[in-house]
Amino acid sequence: MKIAPVQVPKAADILANQLRDMIISGKVTPGSFLPAERQLVADSGLSRTSVRDALRVLESEGLIATKVGRSGGSMVTLPGRDAVARSVELFVRTHGIRLESLLECRVAVEPTLAALCAKNRTEEQLAEIEELHVKFSNSADNVVHYKAVNLDWHLAIARSSGNEPLIALMEAISKPIRDAMDYQHVTTPELRRTAIAAHTKILEAIRSQDAASAFRRMERHVSGYQAIAVSEMKTAAHG
Repeated sequence: MKIAPVQVPKAADILANQLRDMIISGKVTPGSFLPAERQLVADSGLSRTSVRDALRVLESEGLIATKVGRSGGSMVTLPGRDAVARSVELFVRTHGIRLESLLECRVAVEPTLAALCAKNRTEEQLAEIEELHVKFSNSADNVVHYKAVNLDWHLAIARSSGNEPLIALMEAISKPIRDAMDYQHVTTPELRRTAIAAHTKILEAIRSQDAASAFRRMERHVSGYQAIAVSEMKTAAHG
C-alpha cells in the first residue's frame, strides 16, 4: 500500500483563514482594526513573517487595508465590486480564455441586465443612458469614438440593473472583448447604423420599463454581434 503525500497547509494560510472568518462573520466590523502585528504574533505563536504573509493575503482579497502612522494598522474593509471585476478580468487575460467563450458569456448575461435595467433603473440612470445613446448615434463615422461610447452605453445599462454580481461580471468581460478584435475588421458603416438602430429599440424598451422587450431586443443585438465576430474569426483563421 502506498501512502499519498500529505499536503500540510502553510501556517500563514491557517491564520488568514481564521482572520477571514472573523471578518465575514462580523466579529470584526468594517472600519475597525485587527490586533497589531506584534499581538498577532504573540496570540498565534507564529513568526512575524507568517503573520505578515497572512495579512498580505487578506489585503490582496480587499478585506483589509494597511494604514500607516501612529494610529495605523490593518483596518477591516469590504471588497468593492471593482475588486471582483479586476480579479475576473485578470483571470480572463492570463488564462487565455477564448473570445468565443467571452461572447457566449455576454449573450447569456446582457439580456438579463437589460431586463433588470428596464425594471429597476432610475430617471437619473435613464438620462445617462439616453445621453450616451445620442453620443453613440453621432459616432458612426468615427470608429475609435464609436468603440468607446458603445462600451460605456452597455456598461451604463449593466450598472442600472441593480444586480451587483452580474455588473461585476459584465465589467470584467467587456474590455477584453473590446480589445480582442480590431473593430475595423468587424464593423462597417452599415453595421454601425444597424447597431445604432438596435440600441434605439433597446432604449425604447428601457424607457417604457418593458423588461421582456428589453431582454428580447438586447439578446437579438448581442447575438448578432457574436455571429459577425465568430464569422470574422473563422475567415481570418482560414485566410
